Amino acid sequence: MDKDRVETGLASWPLLDNKAAVHIVDFANLQESCIQKNRITAITDGWHEGAVAAVLRGGVNARAVLDVLAASGVRHIKIFHLEERLPQLEEVFLSSVVAPANALFDSVSVMWRRDASVSELIRAIGSEYAMLFFGAPLAFSEIQPLYQAVKEHYAGSVTIVRGPDDTVHFDESDEIYRWVRQRTFDAGDFSLPAVLRGYKQKLNKKVAVLLPSLNEERTVGNVIKTALEVKAAGLIDEVILVDSASTDNTVALAKSYGIPVYVHPEIRPELGSYRGKGEAMFKSAFVTDADILAWVDTDIESITPRFFYGLLGPMFTNPAIRFSKGYFARPVKVETSGIELGGGRVTEILARPWINAFMPHLSGFIQPLAGTVAIYRDELLNMRIPVNYGVEMAMLLQVVEQAGLWATCQVNLGTVVHRSKDVVGLSEMAFQILQVLAEMGRGSGDGHSCNTLRRVYSAQRQFEIGSKRFDVIWREYGEND
Repeated sequence: MDKDRVETGLASWPLLDNKAAVHIVDFANLQESCIQKNRITAITDGWHEGAVAAVLRGGVNARAVLDVLAASGVRHIKIFHLEERLPQLEEVFLSSVVAPANALFDSVSVMWRRDASVSELIRAIGSEYAMLFFGAPLAFSEIQPLYQAVKEHYAGSVTIVRGPDDTVHFDESDEIYRWVRQRTFDAGDFSLPAVLRGYKQKLNKKVAVLLPSLNEERTVGNVIKTALEVKAAGLIDEVILVDSASTDNTVALAKSYGIPVYVHPEIRPELGSYRGKGEAMFKSAFVTDADILAWVDTDIESITPRFFYGLLGPMFTNPAIRFSKGYFARPVKVETSGIELGGGRVTEILARPWINAFMPHLSGFIQPLAGTVAIYRDELLNMRIPVNYGVEMAMLLQVVEQAGLWATCQVNLGTVVHRSKDVVGLSEMAFQILQVLAEMGRGSGDGHSCNTLRRVYSAQRQFEIGSKRFDVIWREYGEND
């Protein structure tokens, strides 16, 4: 080992003596002759222990960064990517970076950024990392200027990697990441009412917002008022409340706003009536002839107009989108314990692991159990609707089967503050979701589900066994027509 390498910190590089795979070059000694065209070259000012991140665009050099990090023993990686203006370059990033990263590392986090420049990005993230890796620019003469630009804002170790001069044909088949990038929106993208109204008029579809309710007298008025504000802007044709036999003043409050109000047991009574949100959603289709049906919960305390125009915007602007699902930042009020940050516990503990295990092509959905959705009527009428908490998963799975993944989208609607259930309520919710999945023949099982949830409690050498039955009831349009 020569003295210069020890003094410059290169001696700690894990690949320093790995002559076959990666050629390590000190920035202080960089010359064009140092670049070996048939090998990966890592140009560096040292290896520092600590957190590592890569700032990558895509292509051969970005892919070489992954190879260097993996060969160096890095198992967990954070990748930052400045969004490309050309869609083709985003495809290159997905195929040359995201897909191989998932195969090379134990955990991968990819952050798409909209910083104005790499320098702005470095200023924002640099203090969190001991080492930053970059793919080399096109020409050798651009490497040193890139290094100097980074070091102006960053005191840690910098490594710029150049791959071999090979022509690589990138695979563009990573559908999940492509879908996430092209079918994930923010409500603010659709906040120009005149523009959105023009798209709706061109689409020429009637839109109904349906508000399911059960004892929501405290919040229902503001939800209705906000929906009517969006209706006045010409983006909604009908606002309808579908109540599940509330015992408080929910119905009276809703009627005071002059909107149609229905109690779902009284809608098509010859079809019978069941308890559950899914039942209210099923019955909703009988009280409107709208082409697009959108459901927004009435227990949302932080409702704003963006919940409505954000949910509908993708469907107005892209006729290929047949189903839109909202997602949120969710500080939730837990019924027995005040404020809890985060929310989405059933999603993270049950729905997301199940989706990744059995239907990974749906893993791009951020909140698959979110109940704020919009769908074309003809898609809905071809579905089986469970009356219980499994309705959101059932709708999602069926619309993807009917119309395809690319006919769906998700929209960030902002922050939701609403009540959430205690742990027993969440357990019952999770059980009902699993029942629905089992009866749809998803995952393991024979298409049948157990209808009894049992719990065993133990305290002071005594045991209590409790059980509660949940029957899965499916509704189909046309079953008695």
